[in-house]
Amino acid sequence: MDKKIKFAVVGFGHIGKRHAEMIRRNDAAELIAVADIDLSTKSIAAEQSVNHFDSIDAMFAAGVRPDVVNVCTPNGLHAPQSLIALEHGAHVVCEKPMGLTKAECEAVIYKSLQMSKHVFCVMQNRYSPPAVWLKE
Repeated sequence: MDKKIKFAVVGFGHIGKRHAEMIRRNDAAELIAVADIDLSTKSIAAEQSVNHFDSIDAMFAAGVRPDVVNVCTPNGLHAPQSLIALEHGAHVVCEKPMGLTKAECEAVIYKSLQMSKHVFCVMQNRYSPPAVWLKE
């Protein structure tokens, strides 16, 4: 593959850092930006030669154009930030839940259809051994 898929991670806490690590491990992917209101994460991003922004809005205002935005912020921000990413033409990987209400989820799905972009919600725990065991 000649062109790498460009990713941005919004929310660079514990889960965001895990997303960033998975992106870095993939030869077909490139982490081009992170956004987090916690400015202490700026030095971590700098160590990894990744641009840091204090918000998703600042990231897009700076002209960053990722192919995919990973939304790893607190739950109440998932839908609004997914909508922003979609409006800027990015696919979205969103931590669960996609939204806090049915209306928020429907808005994200509707926007993804309007923009012809994919939205993927991460639900990795559905297949973890403890979760499978509990279901049995």
